[in-house]
Amino acid sequence: GFAQVEKAAGLAFPSKLYAPLNRCAYCDATDNLSDEHIIPFGLGGELVLPKGSCEKHRKATSKVEDFVLRRYLCPLRSHLSLPSRKPHLRPDGYPLILKRGAHSWKQRVSLKDHPGIVRFVIFDPPGRVAGRPAVQETFSFRLTTARIFPDIDQRLARLGADGFEDKVNVNAMSLARVIAKIAHAFAIAELGVDAFEKTYLNDLISDGAPDWTYWVGGYDRGRDVCAREIHELRFVQRGDHLSVIVHLFVPYCPRDAYEVIVGQLRPG
Repeated sequence: GFAQVEKAAGLAFPSKLYAPLNRCAYCDATDNLSDEHIIPFGLGGELVLPKGSCEKHRKATSKVEDFVLRRYLCPLRSHLSLPSRKPHLRPDGYPLILKRGAHSWKQRVSLKDHPGIVRFVIFDPPGRVAGRPAVQETFSFRLTTARIFPDIDQRLARLGADGFEDKVNVNAMSLARVIAKIAHAFAIAELGVDAFEKTYLNDLISDGAPDWTYWVGGYDRGRDVCAREIHELRFVQRGDHLSVIVHLFVPYCPRDAYEVIVGQLRPG
């Protein structure tokens, strides 16, 4: 499986310049609009919706994207040399708990020495698909692990270790908000605002929402997918409801994606 991963940096990124929306994709605002990168710029986002985000939503989405880009996926972004609006803030190292036998210690490790494992957070399927209540007090997720570098054992040996832990606190709501934003913006860019009777993600994207697990969840693609692009977005229709499958970093996470139920389609 390493050959596929080794080629990841050379894969194309989804790329499209849409017609200007001339209103916010997330609300009715028409003033102070900026271009919206549907997939965040820091993940290599080249799907651009001109004049598609108001100032309020630009700030709201930037805030949660910062968590995902600068903490959760930072080592993988650094390895792939993905773009950054604030390259001076990109860390030059990552705190890891290194282990050798029964001994463990904390050490800041540079990217060139990083053992190179990324753990993707995968949620249960959306509650609406799985038949769960709209609001749940608890939720579950699992981690799927991918190796960034094939020489992990040699990298650990150079650090004097035989194992490690990377303790990144998972902010599930922030991750769900970023995934919801990608799906919603993609659906609006492709189909237009008028395609929907109603949309479900506006509150979640703006400020979080207690029913997020009802609309956002994991999606099993049924097999390991051979990547054509490093990220893939596609539609799935369930009755009169439209979902977007958001599959990020396909070479590193070839089977597990996210499903986001964007809204109810207008008849016809």
